[in-house]
Amino acid sequence: MAKGKVLEIGVGTGLNLSKYKFASSVDATDGVTALTLLDISEGMMSEAKAKLVELKIPSFVEINFVKADATNDLSRIFGNDGYFDTVVDTFSLCVMGNAGAKDCLAQMRDVVKKDTGRILLIENTRSSNSFLGTYQDLTAGVAAKIGGKGCISNQDVTSFLKITKGLQILSEEEFAAGVFRSFVCKRV
Repeated sequence: MAKGKVLEIGVGTGLNLSKYKFASSVDATDGVTALTLLDISEGMMSEAKAKLVELKIPSFVEINFVKADATNDLSRIFGNDGYFDTVVDTFSLCVMGNAGAKDCLAQMRDVVKKDTGRILLIENTRSSNSFLGTYQDLTAGVAAKIGGKGCISNQDVTSFLKITKGLQILSEEEFAAGVFRSFVCKRV
């Protein structure tokens, strides 16, 4: 689903890298033509760089690594006029805290192309099952501190998206009783 110039937020150790479909030629629109991989951790990006070596990426695909904070650096680095065709984020909003996640969504909006660009998200979210949701509410803080690597597992990403001016949710799909959700959004 990611196409054209792609920005991946929170690339981490590169778990998504093998999932990208790269364009068939330099002028093709059937896949990724440029990939910018962003993370706040140099150590994580080093692991992602090692994984890239194993992939068969066409030589015409430009790959860049950027060490930056996605909650406030994207517009400064890439401008706010829609530099990317696709922005991808998987499971990183939860480690940014609620305020950071909202800031990151606004930054994503600014760097994706208006109308034609897409923001693709897969995130931890508060369950739509009332029992599981209540359990998450009671345990999310403790779990984030003692083993969840800072992940706030009960964020309401849907409401974060709805209050981000200039973003529209095109699709939302829940998995595992809503504990995980995928979103496709666009800048309007």
